[in-house]
Amino acid sequence: MKMITFSFEPRAEDVFWSSDRRPEHPDRPEHPELTGADFSMSYFQADVRLVVHGVDLSLRTPGLPVVDFALMLEYARRELEARSGIAVETSVTKHVYSFSRGPEVVTLTTNYASAVAQLTWDELCHLTDLAKAEAFRLITTAHPELRDHAWLRETVGAGASPTA
Repeated sequence: MKMITFSFEPRAEDVFWSSDRRPEHPDRPEHPELTGADFSMSYFQADVRLVVHGVDLSLRTPGLPVVDFALMLEYARRELEARSGIAVETSVTKHVYSFSRGPEVVTLTTNYASAVAQLTWDELCHLTDLAKAEAFRLITTAHPELRDHAWLRETVGAGASPTA
């Protein structure tokens, strides 16, 4: 039985998911290549499907780039290695995820749902790896040419395994 369900559901109104749209910034003809800020703040937006041990923390909102969510989780996980708690916020939509690490479990709350979820440290690490791998997979499925984008590959694609 799967204890954590996670996926990104690309937003139909985000034209960057379309393979017909060139993956470049339309307002920078002199430097059209997408930057880290473009990936984190603007493009490849999705809803988040997240259920942790039966607690639904899914988020449906326009404007949440998949890379932003994946990097938010990565930052929280890294900080929890040295601290017992942290609140992190998605850059664009300002949704807050609060994590507190106890001896046995990590407790996760949000500012958009009253539910409280608990997961193990290993589950949080797996969720983080999965979010990064899924962001990279979705983006490079829509635009295979972005597999060679250095920032994207190094930030969310490094070590991403298809079975994560």
